[in-house]
Parts: sequence; structure tokens; C-alpha cells
Amino acid sequence: MGAFESILLLSLVGFLLLAAEVFVPGLILGLLGGLCLVAAAVVAFGAYGFFGGTLVAVALAVLTGVGLVVWMFAFPHTSLGRRITLHPPSPAGRQGTSAARLLGKEGRALTALRPAGTAVIEGRKVDVVSEGDFVQPGEPVVVVREEGLRVLVRKKV
Repeated sequence: MGAFESILLLSLVGFLLLAAEVFVPGLILGLLGGLCLVAAAVVAFGAYGFFGGTLVAVALAVLTGVGLVVWMFAFPHTSLGRRITLHPPSPAGRQGTSAARLLGKEGRALTALRPAGTAVIEGRKVDVVSEGDFVQPGEPVVVVREEGLRVLVRKKV
């Protein structure tokens, strides 16, 4: 195998190992990929002298940088990228609901409240705490206070 083929093969293997580092974290594949790219530059310096080696080293550095930028912007929009990257929570998906929206609302106990349990308020399951009495499942409750994510209810009289 000639020098040109060795440079191409080492570069290809290096880029593939760098890409594999995303899926198999641990820095080993990334280090091996980087070493393959350095080895490709060393082979180029040995075979083509200072000018040829510098040209290959700069080309590999530019390709690595461009590949990284393209990967960062394109990968999250692929189907695989959407499955393995985190997304910010949507406001509707939060479990905690603002007190202004629940205060005074009525619902029904879904589970026994002794004192903690679950109630259905405005068609949504909410983790609640009874303010005093034991509440049987199905009994009507009213929201009297909210302390952070803790929703306090009382039996509706």
C-alpha cells in the first residue's frame, strides 16, 4: 500500500472513530481517532516532505473542524439525533401547576388521601396532600393552598 492510500485509510478510520465516540462515550475511540489523524499527518510528512505534510495536516484540521460544526447543527435534526438528545420541557408538560390556576378549584380524590395521594382536578391527575381529614377515593375535594409543588386540598363540605 502506498503513502497516499495509507493517508486516506488512516484519515477515514480516524474520522469514523471520532464519530463513533458520540455513541460509545469513554474517550477511547476519540483518542484512537485523533491518533489515526495524527498518524496520517506523520505519514504525509514522511512521504511528501514538509510542504505535503503541512498541507495534509491543515486539511485534516479543517475537515475535523467543519465536520464537528456540521455534526453539531445537523445531527440533532436527524431521527437518531432526536431520540438521543435532550429537549427543553414544554410549559404544558410540567407536573407542577401554578397556584393561581388551581386555588379554589374542585376535583375528586382518585386515591385515598391519608394524607398524600392523587386527585383529579380539571381533568388532570395532581399529586395532593389532604389538609386534615382522611379522604376516601371519589370524595370531592377543593384546593386550599399550594406550597411549591405541594397542593393542599380539603374535603368539600
